[in-house]
Amino acid sequence: MLKAIAQISAALTLGALLASQTRALESKLETAEGLSRIQLVTAANAVVPGEDFYVGLVLDHEPGFHTYWRGPGIVGVATLLEWNLPDGFEAGNILWPPPKVTDMAGIAANGYETETCLLTKIVVPDTIAGETIDLKVKCAWMACATSCHPGMQDFSLSIPVNRSGEPVGPDVRIKKMFEKVLASIPPQAPEDWTVGVSLKGTNITLRVTFDGPKVDTRDGEFHFFCDDLQVDSDEPQQTILTGNLNSFDLKQTMVRPDFAPKNPDAISGLLYSSKGWPGIDSKWVEISVPWPEGTFSNE
Repeated sequence: MLKAIAQISAALTLGALLASQTRALESKLETAEGLSRIQLVTAANAVVPGEDFYVGLVLDHEPGFHTYWRGPGIVGVATLLEWNLPDGFEAGNILWPPPKVTDMAGIAANGYETETCLLTKIVVPDTIAGETIDLKVKCAWMACATSCHPGMQDFSLSIPVNRSGEPVGPDVRIKKMFEKVLASIPPQAPEDWTVGVSLKGTNITLRVTFDGPKVDTRDGEFHFFCDDLQVDSDEPQQTILTGNLNSFDLKQTMVRPDFAPKNPDAISGLLYSSKGWPGIDSKWVEISVPWPEGTFSNE
């Protein structure tokens, strides 16, 4: 009897919290130079102990403006999130949708030009104190067109805790947006791909080979988006394709800038194929390959 009363009381408390917090799923909408919307959102109507959920930072760009991917190129700064969470909660790394080549005053960079949602998984402990949790984050970004406009803003969400044992459905609109973002996150390159890298002078050559159906390269385009400053984003990339109907062999040559990181252990980023990749439901794949020993012995 006491257990049933406790469950009813928890359900009533949760219902009251949900009714009183009509905008618990979205922070206050902010604007800034180059951005018509900056907002923290979640599809979770309530937090359940031990059940992780996602939070997204929505950036909607004004025409002609862009913000930057995790590897912005030789100009720009990636969007940063600094979380302040309740005890026991943890924030994962940003899940970055694939970028495009964008233009910063005539310089090519890697970023976003339309509405973009940067997702973060929030890891929830098995025990939660209190009836609500407060998620707080400090966001920093740089919105650029012909000039750049850095910005910083604090956001927060107050979300009720659900201990009733009864499920509380997610916000359908935000859930669909998150599902679209998650589906866009590039997968890791398949294990049967052979990936290598070499350096000759300032030219980096990334080589990718695999057996199987040849990628349709008619009018196709390949591009490597580097995670850091090892590739000059403003220099054109050269693609050489060989192979046959049963194999694929790509050599992607890029320019290493003078200010590249010294003695890197590996090079990583996204490899893009405008025609897509066989057996992969994505035009992008995550690639990370170690540099051959001795490549940077003179640095």
